[in-house]
Amino acid sequence: MIAALLLAALQPAAHGPPPVEGWDSLPVFPLPRVANVTDEAEFVRREVEAGRCAAALHDGATMRLSAPVAIRVDGSGVVRQIVPQAIGCPTVEQYTVGFLQALTRGGPGSSAPLRAGWYNLTVGYSW
Repeated sequence: MIAALLLAALQPAAHGPPPVEGWDSLPVFPLPRVANVTDEAEFVRREVEAGRCAAALHDGATMRLSAPVAIRVDGSGVVRQIVPQAIGCPTVEQYTVGFLQALTRGGPGSSAPLRAGWYNLTVGYSW
């Protein structure tokens, strides 16, 4: 009985909202293909420079911003919902969701089907 409960706890929740905490403990969502994010980073750079986003970090020569999301997949492997984690940059959060919706229209990139449930992914922008 305890083993079954532990196993169930390790599986992504299939329904309901993503967990409030512990997004990092969700399985990582496999992207369908490598994306060229040059244009996407340009949008984020403009948002930071306009003062609409203060979450970017300077690491010497490069500015970086991470935008974590939770992705819900249904039983047939179709992405049904993408929820951004609040990073204090609403325009970048929503932009990231739209970018990932377009990127995942064909389903996940792995050849193995995904179980229904929540997954995590962090999109990193740098410029």
